[in-house]
Amino acid sequence: MPFEVLKDRNYALYLGGNTVSWIGTWMQRTAIGWLSWELTESASWVGAIVLAQYLPLVFIAPIFGVLIDRMDRRRYAIACLLLQILLNTGLFVIHALGLLNIYALLACCVLLGIGNAAYQPIRLTLIHDIAPPALLTQAISLNAVVFNVTRVVGPAIGGFSIGAFGVGGTFLINTFTFLGTLFALLVVHIRPSVRNTAAGSVLFQLLEGLRYIKSVPKFLELLILSVAIAAFGRGVLELLPAFAGGVYDRGSSGLATLMAVAGVGGVVAGVLLSGTSSRRSLVILITFGCALQGLFVMLLGLSTLFVLAVLSIFGIAAMSTLASIGMQAVLQADLDSAFRGRVVSIWGMTTVAGPAFGASILGALAQVTGLPAASILSGVVCTIVCIVVMWRSHFFPLGRDSTL
Repeated sequence: MPFEVLKDRNYALYLGGNTVSWIGTWMQRTAIGWLSWELTESASWVGAIVLAQYLPLVFIAPIFGVLIDRMDRRRYAIACLLLQILLNTGLFVIHALGLLNIYALLACCVLLGIGNAAYQPIRLTLIHDIAPPALLTQAISLNAVVFNVTRVVGPAIGGFSIGAFGVGGTFLINTFTFLGTLFALLVVHIRPSVRNTAAGSVLFQLLEGLRYIKSVPKFLELLILSVAIAAFGRGVLELLPAFAGGVYDRGSSGLATLMAVAGVGGVVAGVLLSGTSSRRSLVILITFGCALQGLFVMLLGLSTLFVLAVLSIFGIAAMSTLASIGMQAVLQADLDSAFRGRVVSIWGMTTVAGPAFGASILGALAQVTGLPAASILSGVVCTIVCIVVMWRSHFFPLGRDSTL
C-alpha cells in the first residue's frame, strides 16, 4: 500500500512537524530574496544573498555529518532548532527596527546559514531512527517527496505572504513554524543508535566517506547529476525575484505567480513519484527529469512573454523534483549504513548549496550578459553535463550497457 508508513503515529508526527517548518523556511527565503531585490535592484546582490545562506553548508554540514554519529541525536537536533528560532527572531527584530540594510541582511544570512548547516545533516539522518525499520525505504521516499514539494510550495506561499503581510510578517511566521518540528522532536520515540567510536579525526572520517562515494560508480554519477541539476537547473529559481521585477516588471504579484506555478510543478512531480513502485520506473523518471531540466531553463531565457515564463518555471520545478527525489530514493536504498551520516551530509550539501552557487554565478554573469542570456547558458551547461553522465553510465537507460 502506498505510503503505509503514515499509519505509524511516530513517523506521522515527525513528518507533520517538519512539513510546517519546511514551508516556513522556504517562505522566509523567498522574502529575503525579494527584500534583497528591493534594496538593490541588482541580480548579483540577489545571488550573493542566496549564497550567504547556503555557503556555510559547504564547510560545516559535512563535518557535522561525522559528529552526529558520535552524539545524542535528539538533544543535538533540539539545540539546533532553538538556535534557529533565536536567529530568526533576531532577523525579525532588526527588520522591525528599520536597521536591515543590504549589508545587515548579508550578515544575518550568514548566521542563518550556519544554523542551517548544523541542522541539515541531522534532518536527513534522524528519519532512520524514527520510521519503522520494515518501512524505512517508503519513509525515505515520502520524506523526500514532502521536502521537495515544500521547497516549491513554500516559496509560492511566501510570495503571497509578502503581498499580504510584508517581508517582516513573513519573517515572523517562519519563526513560529519551527515550533512544529520542536514539538515533534519532544514527543516522538527515537530508537537508540550505535555511536561512532572509530579512531581517526573528523577530517579522516569525512575523507573516508568521499572515498566510499568514489568507489561506487553509481553514487558518483548521482552526485555529479545532483550538482548539475541543483546549480544549473534550480539555480535560476533562486533568481525569480529578479525575473519578476527586472525582466517582466510584474512586482511582488508576478513573483507570487511564478512561485505558485513552481509549487504546482513540484506537487505534480511528487504525486507522479508517489505512485512509482518499480526500480526501473524510478530510474526512467530520473532520466526524464535530468534530460529535460536544462531545456526548460533555456526556454525561460528565451521567453519574452510572461506566459511562456510561467510554463518554463513549471517545467523546471517538475523536472528538478523528479530528478532530485528519485536520485535520493535510489541513494538511500542502496547506501551502506556504515557511511550513511557522511554520505547523506555530502548529498544534502549539494542539493541545498548547489542552487545558491548557481544563483550567485548566474547573478554575476547577468550583470554582463543580462538575465535571459545567463539563463540560456545555464540550461546549456545543465543539459550537456546530464546527457554526458547518463550516456557514459551503466545505470541509466541512456547508457549503452545499462542494467538499471
